[in-house]
Amino acid sequence: MNERKPKRTSLEIKKEILKLLKSKERTFRDLETKVNTNFETIKTQIKELEYLGFVKTIKHERSEHTGRPFTTVKLIQNI
Repeated sequence: MNERKPKRTSLEIKKEILKLLKSKERTFRDLETKVNTNFETIKTQIKELEYLGFVKTIKHERSEHTGRPFTTVKLIQNI
């Protein structure tokens, strides 16, 4: 039988994001892939973490690789 994993809580997702940001600044896309969740979830969790003062989002005008604008997230409070 095909059993589904229980849905992760927003706290578990935030912990994963913070753990990844400890090592370096990351793009939304990188977080989406590494945390294994969708863009909207990452965006919502980052918005909450930014409000709480843990992270900062940085908008970049263009990527060297694609020439398109992108956003990175940086840890600003050591946890």
